[in-house]
Amino acid sequence: MRTLRIALILALQAAWPAGTASAFTSNAGGSAAQWLRLGAGARSAGMGEAYGPVAEGAEALYWNPAGLARLRGPELDYSHMELLRFFHHDYMAYAHPVRFLRGTVGLSFTAFYQDKLGLVDYAGRDVGSFAPHSEAVSLAYARTFEIGDNYALRDSEYFQELWRHPGATRPLSPGMEIWTGNLAAGVAIKYISETILNRNASAVAADGGVLFRPAELDRLQLGFAFRNAGTKMRFTRTRESLPVEVDFGVAYDFRWGRGKRFIPALEAAAPYYGAPFGKLGFEYAFPAWGDARAAVRAGYKSLSAWDLGPLSGATAGVGLSFKHLDLDLAFEPMNALGNVYRIGLGWRFIGSLPNLEK
Repeated sequence: MRTLRIALILALQAAWPAGTASAFTSNAGGSAAQWLRLGAGARSAGMGEAYGPVAEGAEALYWNPAGLARLRGPELDYSHMELLRFFHHDYMAYAHPVRFLRGTVGLSFTAFYQDKLGLVDYAGRDVGSFAPHSEAVSLAYARTFEIGDNYALRDSEYFQELWRHPGATRPLSPGMEIWTGNLAAGVAIKYISETILNRNASAVAADGGVLFRPAELDRLQLGFAFRNAGTKMRFTRTRESLPVEVDFGVAYDFRWGRGKRFIPALEAAAPYYGAPFGKLGFEYAFPAWGDARAAVRAGYKSLSAWDLGPLSGATAGVGLSFKHLDLDLAFEPMNALGNVYRIGLGWRFIGSLPNLEK
């Protein structure tokens, strides 16, 4: 526990680029590798990317590594996104609970690439083509902890009739401290590489986060996550910082009947470079037929609302699950920039099927 806490603190300290003030800046173009902010997974995209406080499945490795700690078995996720007709984004993650490590280990690979561009010399003659590309590989670890204690509950039971107020005897009401509950914590270390023609830049960064469920309200989940806290990238002489971001969120898991589920999620994002923005998402999942389940999703994020119009932040998605297989689709209109589509596939290995009981 102490080692993980120290790792999270050190990573947070690295989130503020050296030589700059600790306050966030409104200069959205001050960082490199902006593709690191494109997200991961179609389920999260359909929910407006308000996924940090939800963080389920192997794709939690991107949004909040703490979510890996609550996997019931191995899971594999893959997603593909088409952006602006010539940008392409692939994300693959695998997570596996390891008993002797008392937690879950995860590995992910991200690729961002585009169609070929024409290459010309100083005289303007066509001399070939090139295709810029970027990659990131992450290794994560997460585990859960029970925090708080039961002293208050035991004391109330022992001193029931000895708790006195002036003129009356008032027994203690059993209860727990508000911080008592289940805490999941996770951290991921990743290597980032970018290539443009014959130039290459690389960096090492950390992602991390925590998820907390109060003992007396275990359907509520509070989340905190940070991403891309690490070294700077340099193609030539200038070193540029990574797109560091800190997120705070809350989600509630409503369940009723057999297999019906509704999740509203709200998240506030604060990038170091750029203005803060909000994310709101919903998911309704229900039995479809036999062993199949369906889900409909909607969301909104205000990141691009001022530049591309309010409708650019709206998202929608659908999902279908059949036994171990998940298929998810998401859509986001980007006004003049065109539409963004994302498809995701997930596989839950034996032992990882979700609990659908009420």
